[in-house]
Amino acid sequence: MSTPVLVHTFTTKSWIRCSKLVTAFRGKFLPTPNIKYTTAPSRTYSTNYETNKTKIRPKNVLKLHERGILQDIYPPAAVGLPGLLESKQQCFYCGFDPTADGLHVGNLLSIMVLLHCQRAGHNVIAVIGNATVRAGDPSEHTKDRNMLSDNAIQDNVNAIQDCIAKIADTHANYIYDNKHRKKLPDFKILFNQTWYKELNAIDFISTACRNFRIGPMMEKRYIKDRIQSSEGLMLAEFMYQVLQAYDWQYLHDNYNCTFQVGGVDQLGNINAGQQLIRKTNKGQVYALLTPLVTNLRGQKLGKTAGNSVWLNANKTPPFEFYQFFFKQPDSMVETFLKYFTFIDLKRINEIMIEHTKHPHLRNAQRILAKHVCKLVHGPEGLESAERCTRALFGGSLEDIEKLSEEEIMTTFNATNIVTAVLEPDTTVYDVATHAKAIPLGNKGENLIRAGGVRINGETVDSPHLILMNGEHVLKNDLTVLSVGKTNHFIIKWKLPRIKHDEDSVRETEYPVPM
Repeated sequence: MSTPVLVHTFTTKSWIRCSKLVTAFRGKFLPTPNIKYTTAPSRTYSTNYETNKTKIRPKNVLKLHERGILQDIYPPAAVGLPGLLESKQQCFYCGFDPTADGLHVGNLLSIMVLLHCQRAGHNVIAVIGNATVRAGDPSEHTKDRNMLSDNAIQDNVNAIQDCIAKIADTHANYIYDNKHRKKLPDFKILFNQTWYKELNAIDFISTACRNFRIGPMMEKRYIKDRIQSSEGLMLAEFMYQVLQAYDWQYLHDNYNCTFQVGGVDQLGNINAGQQLIRKTNKGQVYALLTPLVTNLRGQKLGKTAGNSVWLNANKTPPFEFYQFFFKQPDSMVETFLKYFTFIDLKRINEIMIEHTKHPHLRNAQRILAKHVCKLVHGPEGLESAERCTRALFGGSLEDIEKLSEEEIMTTFNATNIVTAVLEPDTTVYDVATHAKAIPLGNKGENLIRAGGVRINGETVDSPHLILMNGEHVLKNDLTVLSVGKTNHFIIKWKLPRIKHDEDSVRETEYPVPM
């Protein structure tokens, strides 16, 4: 997006000036954190450790540029910035407005930056904007945002709070490998309603708003575009940049927060905060800008684009989340390994070299999916995702038999879950046509004979093969029917029933057609 300021893009020369490197981490695991959970929007979430392990010596996080996570820094890094990052613990924050009941993969990149900063010995804060969401961020939107009810905002806040806290907790318990030696700084979760609820409107206008000029505010591209549109721009959304600026000023004053993390599309709002702090406190603050997460076609992944992959399990189950990363093309997997895992760059390079030798095995994608799924959904979510994957694609009878009802519903499309009655003479053709997995008649039979149908992962070549309980029907009365590589059905079997005259006209048990 165009703004009245010049974005500084990292170059070789600028990185010579910032050549203080992040020291490699060694060790094993860190102690279990105590995260206090509450739904009260005025509380602070922090990761506190009951441990006497040593603190992490502050390190220079600008090295993250080599992973591609940091696209820009604004204003350009001063010569002394690396030394500042190494000499004293700093504070980094990122804001998340609760416009939806969850976060998506695009948001995960900002969370990764916060976690990297935490690993480097710095304090980190995630701010949930339960106040600023009422104004609405106009950037990347062509029309007014819908006004959310108080209940909807609180539901969204709870979902986002749980998502961030789970990731922070999982990282501290299961991902961070220096657990026994070093103590991670706190990962705080704050809510900006906390400081706005006590703020007098007239005082806000006469203090914070006094530091802004309409001209520069209107120079921002997204402001221009909205004003020139047929719908125009609401004053509330126009003021959003002032509110976000005040957030940073509050955090700067109360938490000594010098760095804000955000996507490159947020530079306009972030720059407003820099101007406010510079005018009121005469302090220098920095923006660390992350690239936009896009797919292979360059489309942004997010709510607005309508192609979100959510971090909340109730919106994108662990199996689907795992499959999203496992199905990434070769051209994207190295980038995502650098973005969304803590694997060091040398090891990533080794993974990619090995991958190029046997790309059909998709080992790089498997490593990516495993690491990201574990971070977001925890070990139990990863275990479920891998079990569903093996059940669906690996033909593991044991894994199929262990599928829970919830895993069945999330692994298979609802239309591909079929109930059938197992008669003594039920054949492969019978159940495949009942599930509408193959065409009727010779075309369907020939598809089976050609090896296009699998039962529990095993190819069958006879349409007249009779299904046997204990062999084709598993202990949990399930059968996985697969046609081709992508069409999978779960058959939930019921025993034959004896029909009586009064219910003979009903077929509530969906018998398999013969």
